[in-house]
Amino acid sequence: MSSRWIPRWQTIKINVNQREEIACYDQQTRMYACAKCSPECLKGGIPDRGSYFFNEKDLVDHILAHKYALWEKKRPKQMEIEEEEENEDEED
Repeated sequence: MSSRWIPRWQTIKINVNQREEIACYDQQTRMYACAKCSPECLKGGIPDRGSYFFNEKDLVDHILAHKYALWEKKRPKQMEIEEEEENEDEED
């Protein structure tokens, strides 16, 4: 038994808000990969990191979220201060 995943990528087209986007589909695990997060899959390679999904709807939601790129932004300072104040109030 192997502990290494060797994907068999297939390039697919999916519909995202009436436009076609290219994504990757692994025939072995039946998982979808975001081609924006892991472009290596388009060439059939093994991505270092990426976003993987069990269904096409979750992949579409992820692609739509790329315009906000919340995972790349730092947490706002104001939210951190408010949470610290709440924690102090709970301790009292």
